[in-house]
Amino acid sequence: MSIELNPPSAYDSLSASFRRSSTVERQSLNSIPLTVPKKDPHSHETGFSYVKIIFVILLFLLSLVSFVVQTETTSYVYSIGFKEPVLLLLLTHGSWWMLWPIQFIFNGSYKTVRRYIRHKKGYEEVNDPKKWKGWRRSFASSVKAQHKNILQIAELTAEANLKDFTYQFGGTHSFRRYIQFFKSRAIRYMWLSTLILCVVLNIAGSTWYISMGLSTPSDVTAIYNSSAFTAYVFAIPILHEKFSWIKVSAVLTAVAGVFIVAYSGKDDEAAEYPHRLLGNIIILIGAILYGLYEVIYKKKCCPPSSEVSARRQASFSNFSMCLIGINTFLILCVPAFFIHVFGIYKFDIPSDGTIWFYVIISLLANMIFSVSFLALMSLTSPVLSSVASLVTILIVGIADYILWGSESNFMQMIGYALVMGGFGLLTYASWNEISEEDKDDQAIETDTESIISNASNASNSGTM
Repeated sequence: MSIELNPPSAYDSLSASFRRSSTVERQSLNSIPLTVPKKDPHSHETGFSYVKIIFVILLFLLSLVSFVVQTETTSYVYSIGFKEPVLLLLLTHGSWWMLWPIQFIFNGSYKTVRRYIRHKKGYEEVNDPKKWKGWRRSFASSVKAQHKNILQIAELTAEANLKDFTYQFGGTHSFRRYIQFFKSRAIRYMWLSTLILCVVLNIAGSTWYISMGLSTPSDVTAIYNSSAFTAYVFAIPILHEKFSWIKVSAVLTAVAGVFIVAYSGKDDEAAEYPHRLLGNIIILIGAILYGLYEVIYKKKCCPPSSEVSARRQASFSNFSMCLIGINTFLILCVPAFFIHVFGIYKFDIPSDGTIWFYVIISLLANMIFSVSFLALMSLTSPVLSSVASLVTILIVGIADYILWGSESNFMQMIGYALVMGGFGLLTYASWNEISEEDKDDQAIETDTESIISNASNASNSGTM
């Protein structure tokens, strides 16, 4: 029996040719590395991002509300018998260490539950990287992925500030054990940078409490809020920000508004401050240091906006605040505890539960304000963030009127208008920074045992 072979038709030849060309094309595409070209930092061509604008607006509103809550609760705590402002300063900054653990525990728990729901509803596939593998492993995988993202952003930040920096982890290679995370050069760089910030921030904060006993509240308020101007002065040499008469006018207008608000109120107690000049000099040093703190934070602890998305920048600011909090706790809070225990200085620790209730609210409000303020600084600039914080003076004035019946006079209303005018003018001058196109970064998915995670574990296990 003979088998007759039919010659291939023109259609079959065309289909085979198409399949071969498609295979070659897919192989060529797969061989191309999935990298995004870096954006020239000196380029003025910027896209428009509604996502970033929404982020900035939400952070701005959150900072306003939280600052008002902190101000009013702190004022009330002092009025009902709390007499240890230095202790409150240590508790406030020392509690920042909780921010990053709260974030990764919340995210890990949420995404573990979400993965479990997918598992129960049968949404998984055979090779699904999000396949359910138990509560402990799913949670640990999400937490580890978050730390890998932090390490990735820390390396970008260190690279931008250290000339001889070389990547220890990158691509599919990341840490296997957390000891590698903490010993990495990028994280050690972040520790050192936040240590410097811790010192500058706490010295600046202590000048407020010292000067409050030497000078009038109006002097202290007005001079301390002039840090918006000092931030701009430091931003020019450190951040290489271009000098702009519009920005200078905006900052000076807002600061002038603060001075008018501060000095237009009643100042009947001025004669009770014989060391007023000394107090003003101390708070001026604090204003300079606080402006320096903002600029150093932007320079040393903020990743390049052209490399990292707005969401990741905000997340990384929480990690930076955690490191500042740990440094504060170790350097100041622990010694203060021993000073109190051994009787070198006895803090007047209240036993009234009502006082501690409002102290806790003040601490939580400060955490929210600091998170939103530093995230806002990461997304925009320290100058805009600093001037934006001056708007809280208006909000606090409104809150004082609603809560305590404190009325503002005509000159104070003019001062409020100047603050808002300066903020509006600076927003106009900084619009490109606010609305520039957001970066779609290549971060690791935190609810996935990703190929990157598995490949890094395999490569590390082969080298250990």
